[in-house]
Amino acid sequence: MQASNEINVDTCQGCGLCVSVCPASVPHLVPGPAGRQVAELRAERLFACVVCGHCMAVCPTQSVRVAGLSYEDDFYALPDSPIDGQGWFDLLATRRSIRVFQDRPVEREAVVKILEAISLAPMGLPPHKVEVSVVQDRETIEQALPVMVEMYENLARWIKNPFMRFMIRRRAGRSGYRSLTGHVLPSMGYRLPDMRAGLGDTFTRGAPTLLLFHAHRDADNHTEDAFIALTYGLLAAHALGLGATAVSLVSGTVERSPELRQLFQIPEHNEVVASMILGYPKVRFKRGIRRELAGVHWV
Repeated sequence: MQASNEINVDTCQGCGLCVSVCPASVPHLVPGPAGRQVAELRAERLFACVVCGHCMAVCPTQSVRVAGLSYEDDFYALPDSPIDGQGWFDLLATRRSIRVFQDRPVEREAVVKILEAISLAPMGLPPHKVEVSVVQDRETIEQALPVMVEMYENLARWIKNPFMRFMIRRRAGRSGYRSLTGHVLPSMGYRLPDMRAGLGDTFTRGAPTLLLFHAHRDADNHTEDAFIALTYGLLAAHALGLGATAVSLVSGTVERSPELRQLFQIPEHNEVVASMILGYPKVRFKRGIRRELAGVHWV
């Protein structure tokens, strides 16, 4: 592993690619040996290096070295022909949120592929802060369901109390509170009794696998990073022929329940940000739904 940042002036071609991609403007071009142009690192700017690896990834002669990274251990060759544009749009167009699953476990190899895709997700500042807990035991998931039911039953009672309603609104924020009172709790009015009677699973929809995305609550950008990682996971699942859905009902209850945190082995200082249910789709959709953004503003 490289101990310090440096550029090998003997092999540097002076192409300037590392200069163009560095977000901190650490390298710059200077006159080099035999009058040729080479890249050099600005010592006074090295503190701003975020170890993104862009300079090493773009260098055609592997002349750039960043402390903590090595070409042998941390980089891989990119394919010459990634997916074409239409193929990418077809992938997006055919993906749906899946909530009805086959009674069939997801192979560990498939989950590993999804985790590999998630690891490719960009982050605010390297390295990754996001951790993923994978629950592939349906019996363990079902142990969590009564706790979730009880939490939402309590929430439905608390929201009727003016003081508790004020505290819930303050914690959830304006948007979260409106979603809670306008959608979540009204639907829970019949969903929770059904679950108590063993009629369905509102929270994990009978999925055989659950992924929980969490990170140390003091980590930089961890909330945004977790949602980006979740998105990569959803797309990877679809690309592998699996179905997945983001379920905030699950992540919210796990985050707030000591019992569920212990059940799913969430580290004490980590915040559970997002969750994803995963399985083989029971049905295949024949058509997509056209959707439009709330607005597009060309400025």
